[in-house]
Amino acid sequence: MTRLITREQQKVLDSRFSEVTGLPSILLMEQAASGLSEFIVDLVHAYDIGTDYDVVFFTGAGNNGGDGWASARQLMASGCRVSVYDLYPNRELSPDAEINRAAYKRLGGEVITKREDVAKIKAQFVVDAIYGTGFDVKRPLSDSAKEALSLLVSMKESGSLVIACDIPSGVDANTGIAAPEAVKADVTITFGRRKIGQVTHPGCMMSEQVILRRISMTDEFVDETLGEELCVYALENICPVPDRAPDGHKGQFGRMLLIGGAEGMAGAMILAARAGEKMGVGYTMVRTVESSMPLLATAIPSALLSTVPEGEGTKKDLPQPTAIAIGIGAGKAPWVEKAIRHLLPLDIPLIIDADGLNVLADMADAFELLRGRVERGLPPAVLTPHPGEFTRLIPEAAQLLREDRLKAARLLADRAQAIVVLKGMATVIAMPNGAAYINTSGNVGLAKGGSGDVLTGMIAGLAAQTDSIESAVTRAVYLHGLAADIAVDNLLSETVVTPEDVIDALGEALMR
Repeated sequence: MTRLITREQQKVLDSRFSEVTGLPSILLMEQAASGLSEFIVDLVHAYDIGTDYDVVFFTGAGNNGGDGWASARQLMASGCRVSVYDLYPNRELSPDAEINRAAYKRLGGEVITKREDVAKIKAQFVVDAIYGTGFDVKRPLSDSAKEALSLLVSMKESGSLVIACDIPSGVDANTGIAAPEAVKADVTITFGRRKIGQVTHPGCMMSEQVILRRISMTDEFVDETLGEELCVYALENICPVPDRAPDGHKGQFGRMLLIGGAEGMAGAMILAARAGEKMGVGYTMVRTVESSMPLLATAIPSALLSTVPEGEGTKKDLPQPTAIAIGIGAGKAPWVEKAIRHLLPLDIPLIIDADGLNVLADMADAFELLRGRVERGLPPAVLTPHPGEFTRLIPEAAQLLREDRLKAARLLADRAQAIVVLKGMATVIAMPNGAAYINTSGNVGLAKGGSGDVLTGMIAGLAAQTDSIESAVTRAVYLHGLAADIAVDNLLSETVVTPEDVIDALGEALMR
């Protein structure tokens, strides 16, 4: 997992670097430009299609434009056919950018200042160095930027490859929200650390492939400068599960209890149970309504089955579970709320999903009960909402959810003192302490009913075997997406992937 940063944190890091090292800030600009130039030189050498120019840079007024001017100078020295479209020829740039513009011009670099002149030329590669991380989606784009982005679209449509310098212009580095005029990059070269907006949705789609070029900041320097609070990490390359002793037995690998499966929705329980079993849990236990029992008994012969309790009592007919997931295909029968109220005070990892979340949303004291777990020293509950369920839980945050998925997930995690798994592309995991993770695995093949049930079963299966509910959640989310990626590779299409295919690919995912 690698740390992601905001635009404000990038400014703090740049300032602190100069303060600590005594080196001028323009050195970081030169390093960033070198990373961009090295990538472009390799492309130019690999692909020569006889265009007017190898590279045309679109440069703005800030330091992102300065990166572009510096890279153009370096590429010119490497023998590339380069030109720079200066969006603000009559405006003084940021200090370091102004130095690099002047240096490029003094060395005889070609500059274009008129839009109509750029529209006439053909370029193999176009570098978007207009805004970078300085863009804030709450502020409108300038007319010059809108015209330039429109021109970028035209050049891309005519065959030019668009390379974003640090982040596509018009994409908010903090939220990933993109202005309507923003142009999807073919590749993004980012510097130092990846930005949140490149990894979260929809910025991850606009950034396409993100290639990181390091500059002179160690991980220790970054963590010391930014501190450990409210960290955001990219969820990637997670070691799946610990090795098992060859003489291990089922009693050592946990007992997972799944509660749900109303009449007509037993399939959700079957998917969750099978996924949990694939995580290696020792016992799979299912508590469901009487009418679903025959189907579940046939579909999951390895599971221990029990009916949901009637009346006011609770059942003790199954072994004590080491993790519980409730709500999978449960419906909104009265027993669901009763079960949730019974389970919340227990010292057992608890995952609330699907109809369990809908029932929770109707409970006036839901957040009080959830916070009570943590106040008594119990592990935080895990809530796994998709956007609709999130909005039912916290309706006043509907607009925030559309504007900033990370901030929305953190809000719910803080209010409920729960671990929130906000599902969707680039699933966000928010911890009660403010730490957060953005998943990098998965694809649109998961956009099918039942995929969430598979994830819930995986979380429960891993939670039953570990002392860390946080580890169980992060591993399950990443593996869930990775299995979907493997399924696509095996089946050659995202369209045909089913939740069952994801379960079938879990074995391969665990080996990677």
